Amino acid sequence: MPRYYPICLSLEAKPCLVIGGGQVARRKVESLLDAGAAVTVVSPAFCDDLLSLEGIQRITRPFEERDVAGACLVYAATDDPAVNSAVAAAARKAGALVNVVDTPDECDFIVPSTLTRGDLTISVSTGGAGPALSRRLRLELEPLIPQDFGEFVALLAELRAEVAATVPDIQRRSAIARELADKPALELFRQRGPGAVRQLARELIERGP
Repeated sequence: MPRYYPICLSLEAKPCLVIGGGQVARRKVESLLDAGAAVTVVSPAFCDDLLSLEGIQRITRPFEERDVAGACLVYAATDDPAVNSAVAAAARKAGALVNVVDTPDECDFIVPSTLTRGDLTISVSTGGAGPALSRRLRLELEPLIPQDFGEFVALLAELRAEVAATVPDIQRRSAIARELADKPALELFRQRGPGAVRQLARELIERGP
């Protein structure tokens, strides 16, 4: 199995290509749209869900090598292994990274199972060896990470900017950030709301070294 490097990519307005018209392709397209990518889908036919999606370019014909030109990420998501292999070869020739569904050995990257709470994302991957296990572990994590984590992360981003603007010492900034991210601050957020955490941040800033 390949060894993968975990990374979060900014795909805002970047061209991404999905080859395939079924439900697997639909899931890839939806995740790319969530990331703000500019998505093109190529297939001789499309499932109803793909036909109803807005904000994508659909090309109704079989895959051609020229389709990969300019794409930064390419997904081969057809039910034909020969077509998927041709997509992978064309993508690599063009310098694009490619993911071939259910074929880790042909993938330049894989997509982990993710749990999202606002700007908080937790990813679980088995390196393509056991996607079902990745999904099960993600499901087990869901009740441990309530929805309010997303709101708490947004508040931390706001306070991080305030601390950076008012505390010149890097070590002090790091110490304040650690205290604001600690469990007592999260409990304060849950019990008394964001105003209480903002007050805590002000107290930490004013406390000095």
